[in-house]
Amino acid sequence: MLVKRKVLAIGLACIMMLASAGCSKQQAGGPQAVAVKTMHVIQRDTPLTYEYTGFVEAKDEVSIKSKVTGTIVKKLVNGGDVVAAGQLLYVIDPRNYQNSVLNAQATLANAQASLTNVQRDAARYQALYEQGAVSRQTLDSYNTQLAQAQATVNAQEALLATAQVDAGETNIVAPFAGKVDTNCLAEGNFVTAGSTVLTTISNSDPMRVKFSLAETEYLKLLQGNTGNSSSLENLTLTLSDGNKYPLKGRVDQVDRSVDNTTGTLTLKAEFANPNGLLLPGMFAHLQVNSGTRKNAILVPQRAVSEVMYKNFVSVVNSENKIEMKEVKVGARIGRLWMIESGLDGTETIVVEGIQKVRPGTAVNPEPMTEADLETTPATTK
Repeated sequence: MLVKRKVLAIGLACIMMLASAGCSKQQAGGPQAVAVKTMHVIQRDTPLTYEYTGFVEAKDEVSIKSKVTGTIVKKLVNGGDVVAAGQLLYVIDPRNYQNSVLNAQATLANAQASLTNVQRDAARYQALYEQGAVSRQTLDSYNTQLAQAQATVNAQEALLATAQVDAGETNIVAPFAGKVDTNCLAEGNFVTAGSTVLTTISNSDPMRVKFSLAETEYLKLLQGNTGNSSSLENLTLTLSDGNKYPLKGRVDQVDRSVDNTTGTLTLKAEFANPNGLLLPGMFAHLQVNSGTRKNAILVPQRAVSEVMYKNFVSVVNSENKIEMKEVKVGARIGRLWMIESGLDGTETIVVEGIQKVRPGTAVNPEPMTEADLETTPATTK
């Protein structure tokens, strides 16, 4: 009897242990809330700022070529020099062109002497014709000679003018004030008219920044600037070292059409450059302001995930469960995206831990503020 009681007690203990283990397994297999960091959607008046990459270029730049063929006999400029408009840069050997001027002058003098003789003859025969001493045919013959002599003089005057122009073109001058490059040809080089580049000159003040933007962004800029792209002012320029250029710029050129290949439009912004800091070819970031969006909805960039070319955010509902909402992102505002559609501004979204949640996932939200975004690097789209 005692043995039966001991066996029964041991059996009951085993049953209780198995039941306890079964309960533990059920609890372990149940859903666990995922710890995430969340933030309430930001809603405030926000300046619309678009950022573009551009390159600095001279407002005016020209390759200096000789209009005459010959040898450089004088070089009056060094690479990197700043020159004034009309300043003498090079002299091409002028001797052949000066000789051409002398020849043209001598030929013109002969033509003028011939014209004088023909004029006297024509005048004499005109008088004889009026007296009835010669025929009309004879008078017409002398008048024809007179016209031919006058045409010859006119042609020689044109040749002389051309020779004088060519002689003057042996002096190569700067077409405008600017800075020459370092690839200047030296004395002794032979140059061919219209093809040999002696040097390149570009102005230094003002300068332009050339950049491109998508068609949709261009339309947004127009909407923010009353439909007049030339009114885009107060543009900010950031140089490659991260420093902001102290002067503001303005868009002064818009290309005539959208590029069929890239779908982008090219614009140029003008910046004053009194100290010569900006140089052609510099890399720069351009910020374009396009008005202010009232009550704009903003979310951290890291809260937006892209799936199949669509953007989504993870929204925490009243039951602390995840709902996925598709959003359309707009301008980038620092570490935030401006949301064009998909949110109404009342949502709480997951900022950190989005890779651990799915629709319906129960979460344990830990609130964070906009200032907390600065503690870890933001991701970009």
